Amino acid sequence: MALWIGIDDTDSRKAGCTTYVAAVAMRRLEALGARLIGYPRLVRLNPNCPYKTRGNAAVAFKVEGVELEKAEDVMTGVIEELSELDEGAETSIAFLRGEPDERLRGFYWRAVRELIPLEDGFRVAEEVGAKLIYYNGGMGIIGALAAIGADLSLGKTYELIAHRRREYWGTVRRIDPVSVFDMDRATRPYTFDNIDPESGEIRIAPHTPCPVLLGIRGVNPEILEKAFKMIRIYEPIEFVTIFETNQATDVHYQKLRTSDLSDGVSAIVEGIVAEAPRIDVGGHVFFKLRDMHGEIWCAAYEPTKSFRKLILQLIPGDEIVAYGAVKQKPQGLTLNLEKIYIRVLVENIIERPPTCPDCRKRMTSMGKNKGFKCRRCGTRLPEECKEIVRVPRAIKPGFYEVPPSARRHLTRPLMLGELLRDN
Repeated sequence: MALWIGIDDTDSRKAGCTTYVAAVAMRRLEALGARLIGYPRLVRLNPNCPYKTRGNAAVAFKVEGVELEKAEDVMTGVIEELSELDEGAETSIAFLRGEPDERLRGFYWRAVRELIPLEDGFRVAEEVGAKLIYYNGGMGIIGALAAIGADLSLGKTYELIAHRRREYWGTVRRIDPVSVFDMDRATRPYTFDNIDPESGEIRIAPHTPCPVLLGIRGVNPEILEKAFKMIRIYEPIEFVTIFETNQATDVHYQKLRTSDLSDGVSAIVEGIVAEAPRIDVGGHVFFKLRDMHGEIWCAAYEPTKSFRKLILQLIPGDEIVAYGAVKQKPQGLTLNLEKIYIRVLVENIIERPPTCPDCRKRMTSMGKNKGFKCRRCGTRLPEECKEIVRVPRAIKPGFYEVPPSARRHLTRPLMLGELLRDN
């Protein structure tokens, strides 16, 4: 019978990497005669989790040909060697014989969209017969179990991760950026988020002192292997591993009404722009979105760069669908925008005083519904004479998104189109 192994919370904010721990563990198990079945999974969980380290990822893989006790020995040895336990990592390992059932699949969906109490993890592990090994507080059992139960039926992508040799950890990554741009042009959209065209930076290499040299994301393993060969790398590599993932699939979103929103969810909210967007301190842009059940603040923060210019062009009455993370802010619940769909644009109509028929100067209002008067010659006109100006809209209906540098792992880039369904 196959054995599933899930791992989570091996890193800290300073160092470490769960994909590296998994890469080492898989190879040590294979050295003992175990057979890896399929691709290991890199599973992103609720991106709004307040106690995550970086990407809130867990890893799971399936093996055959190894006894549970031997697998436990290998896994605990790797964890105690490589996990950031001294930095407070609540590392956990889950073992499950056979295939995950609906209980674990449901647990996965909760972990992607909710914040799960630790006791729920212990309860579901007992229900499905999973064995747990955990360190410190053991919060990692949530991710370890969710990774085993991950439901990728609604779409999946792949990521090729190259890990560095230990002597290079913490040093500048030796990757030729020109080759990354060349690779992106040659493989886009079958690989994605390799670069940020707005900032001109490459996005495949992290900035932290972790063991990851680079990670290339794509719609199938074959394109990743091709893309990797196109990149010029000037340091030795320890491992290259391809993971199947739930990244770029939008699975964290829930379609909700404003009255159902709460802190920590990722939501899709349909509504009407209730007031004109405004720029606040720090360059952040805010506006209110209204549906039949209430209102919520929407925000395009400074890191979203040119996306803010798009948001500033919305006007009251526009019908949109907003995608983003709901956070509790000083102004109240706020939807941090990740992308929007503009469904209907209203006419941008401006009313202004008419020009004087005698001296051709712009007249001034004498007050609401009191008409207009020319300051130069004294001519008066009734309110009905006001000018109606229809200002052309610079934007069009359709989807718009934040740049890659501001995009979270689970958010699906628009460039993928129908590719996830085809691969």
